[in-house]
Amino acid sequence: MPDTQHTDVFPALVKLINRRFMQDPYDDLAKVRETEAATPIENNGMRMWVVGRYDDARALLADSSLKKDLVVKRKEILEQSLVRPERRPRLPHAIRRNMLDRDEPDHTRLRSLLAKSFTSAKVEQMKPKVERLVTDLLDAIPLGRPIDLIEEFTRPLAVTIIADLLGVPAESREDFPTWENDILTAPDIPQIEEAGAALVGFSESLLAAKKLDPGPDLISGLVEDHRNGALDDVELISMVTLMLIAGMEPGSALSNGMFTLLRHPAQLSALAEDPGLLTGCINEILRYESPFRMLTPRYSECPMKLGDTTIPANELILVSVAAANRDPRWFENPDEFDITRDARGHLGFGRGTHRCLGAQLGWLEMETALTRLLSRFSVRLAVPADEVVWRPGMFMRRLQALPVVLTELACSER
Repeated sequence: MPDTQHTDVFPALVKLINRRFMQDPYDDLAKVRETEAATPIENNGMRMWVVGRYDDARALLADSSLKKDLVVKRKEILEQSLVRPERRPRLPHAIRRNMLDRDEPDHTRLRSLLAKSFTSAKVEQMKPKVERLVTDLLDAIPLGRPIDLIEEFTRPLAVTIIADLLGVPAESREDFPTWENDILTAPDIPQIEEAGAALVGFSESLLAAKKLDPGPDLISGLVEDHRNGALDDVELISMVTLMLIAGMEPGSALSNGMFTLLRHPAQLSALAEDPGLLTGCINEILRYESPFRMLTPRYSECPMKLGDTTIPANELILVSVAAANRDPRWFENPDEFDITRDARGHLGFGRGTHRCLGAQLGWLEMETALTRLLSRFSVRLAVPADEVVWRPGMFMRRLQALPVVLTELACSER
């Protein structure tokens, strides 16, 4: 239970999560960003401090004194920050022992086990496979009638790439994307908890199979690392679970990007006329409509002063990349989507030691998919833009569906 002696020394919690925020968070995030350097909110039953100013966010992401391992401070954090126990999902312990949720030296130890699979050379070797997959998926899309671009294209693209990399059998790829999506964006606590248990169980079954029949894949490599003592049993499960989750993010970014382009037809036309704008377009998508509203919590073991606000020790800190990426102190006219701007300073991939390990692979997926989709098809929304629904959740910015109609261009490139 929360320690009530703390309740009278903290400012009132800002009610950030509501239906309006889920559909369009940017007005509320701007108010949070411009009011205080850090604002306390309630999320998942816990008090957390949202940091949304670009300079602060950038500094905190690179601050090695901030911690990510919530397990080692579980008692202190719960006693101080738990404000609504009934709203706190209880996920399996194994989900939180991967590199994303660990501090040094464990973070570097675990990250190094995966890093060799995401080098520039390795990603370059994957390029022909990604190109073939994109072409095959586009060949199969029905034309001239409404379809869900997420179901038909962006999700199967992400699923196939991460599943091939991990060594997930073709017959076992149907359920894990649903569990991953529910963990991050389901509106119902039991649904989140059930998905967490299912995904951990799925990871355990994959590992059991690879121990009996290893192959040239990432999970088999982790099994061998485990056999050599580089990580323990729980870390092994957690690393596989993390990869199943993280591997789906390029699909979210691609969906967000296509929806954003369709809402800004002049920008879409400019890109179609000048493919040289693609690099700037992808950076602008990741700035303007990042798949992350917030990054996962951090905390400081000492009080931390930001502006006029002091965050007490062992309080959960959320860096809002969605707010920081629209900070007018850094980006001129930040609420305008402009693929010609220099948006390379965006925080869509994070920053510092926890920067997204798969950023190059995610970029390859987006670059290949957008290039081939827009060179072959005219794409239009099948419903008014305000009828497109975003999924709930504090951390992720994901579409429920993306209804579109595709028409083949007269001079399409196959």
